[in-house]
Amino acid sequence: MICGENIVLRAVEDRDLELLRKWRNHPDLMPYHFCPLPVTEMGQRRWYEKQCSDTRNVVLIVANKEQVAVGYTLIKEIDHKNRLAEIGIHLDPAFHGKGYGKDAFLTLMRYCFHELNLHRIFLLVFAFNERAIHLYQRLGFKEDGRMREAYFSQNRYHDVVVMSMLENEFVAIQSD
Repeated sequence: MICGENIVLRAVEDRDLELLRKWRNHPDLMPYHFCPLPVTEMGQRRWYEKQCSDTRNVVLIVANKEQVAVGYTLIKEIDHKNRLAEIGIHLDPAFHGKGYGKDAFLTLMRYCFHELNLHRIFLLVFAFNERAIHLYQRLGFKEDGRMREAYFSQNRYHDVVVMSMLENEFVAIQSD
């Protein structure tokens, strides 16, 4: 387990698959996923097995102090040569606004820089997800650019914002 202030990041277990599928198919979360298709039980199982067999990807459950799962984080396509990876987070809507997202993301960032020895972490976020962008900016992420009209959803195209943080930027934030 990786401990944060009020959360822990723990490994995904077989028992979490249905909960992950529930979050993946939640109508309030689906617009924020890059694949808007519902996930079946078999599809969730295949995804889990693929994640377990690929060391370049890490999925961690976010649990609160009571050990209730409130969401999950991802570290994708870990590139050890260039010391970079993509990261992401999804929280159960019932737990939004309670500080879990900020705590989980800071804990994930610390893990990426201090344990995985990454130099750069980045994320992709839809431009319409202003709440997430605001959190990422507060955490110190910088906008690298924008992929204009890169994603089609709800009968229109949306921009995708690329944001990143470097290791030295994280160290500077931690010392403040």
